[in-house]
Amino acid sequence: MNVRALTAVSFALVVVTGIRPATTEHATAHSREAFVMGTRVVLTTYAASRAHGLQRLEQMLELIERTEAELSTWRPDSEVSRLNGAAGGGPQPLTPAMCRLLTNVDRLVAQTGGTFDPAIGSLVQAWDLHGPGRLPSGGDLDVARAHSGWQRISLDRERCTLAQPSGVSIDVGAFGKGEALDRVRTALGDSVPWLIDFGGQVAVSGVPPDGDGWPVGIAHPRTRGTSAVSLTMTGGSISTSAGSERDLTVNATRVGHILDPRTGRPAPFGGSVTVWSDSALRADALSTALYVLGPDSGIRWADAHEVAALFLHVGANGTLQQRSSRAFSHRFNAGGVRP
Repeated sequence: MNVRALTAVSFALVVVTGIRPATTEHATAHSREAFVMGTRVVLTTYAASRAHGLQRLEQMLELIERTEAELSTWRPDSEVSRLNGAAGGGPQPLTPAMCRLLTNVDRLVAQTGGTFDPAIGSLVQAWDLHGPGRLPSGGDLDVARAHSGWQRISLDRERCTLAQPSGVSIDVGAFGKGEALDRVRTALGDSVPWLIDFGGQVAVSGVPPDGDGWPVGIAHPRTRGTSAVSLTMTGGSISTSAGSERDLTVNATRVGHILDPRTGRPAPFGGSVTVWSDSALRADALSTALYVLGPDSGIRWADAHEVAALFLHVGANGTLQQRSSRAFSHRFNAGGVRP
């Protein structure tokens, strides 16, 4: 059940910090909080009246909840659950929205060389990432890998059908939030200022009437309650993939919650990577892909593909290390990045 509540505009979250209550002659800040897709989400907008502000927030939240209803693997009646449940049963029809989404996912899998790959449901189950965690045996991991990988899925873009072999399932953890945020932008456009903080991913539109942009903090990779880098956003979305509190410990062994689809094992990188893009879906997927690649290969890939990416990790001497791609430095070079 989604918990809805009006909140004050001043808040301090994992990613977003520093937004203050503001009122101008023409617009007042309004905010709303809910729990969607297993994550706390905070929505903020400016409007000339409280009624208009709350109406817009309701519209934004309904779009996110509708996306969850289609994508959630926790809900047996969602479209993704229907597809996963029909694995092995031949091509399944897709709604137009799902056909468009999975077409974009297919392109991102190809572009990243499989470092972003959502067809890892069997691997997620093998490591029990949605539970207390598990260290699978070599045999169990081999079986899970044999039932994982986007290359095993057949997407017919013209007929809008999807076929999954038995045992292959889609996990939406690396693209569901991004899709929801893009649907909000499509519906509302960029004509009014709004911000959505979605537990590690932020999307904004326009600028607040009393400032030059939205202040956003990227959390320290080991201390999630501490902002390590400050940005000012005027559009697009940033997505941060990191370990920290979501990683698990099983028999004194760290089990990272971000898996490398190529090996079937948790990605070894222990820092964080933040990606900015006009598309929230793209930012969501690429932050996962670059986390899997790690800072050395990740920066090279980001520069080669003109992706705005920032890696943070703690060095051997305990100091915070920061590496950014050329596109990220160019976008946020005017005092935007402040360690």
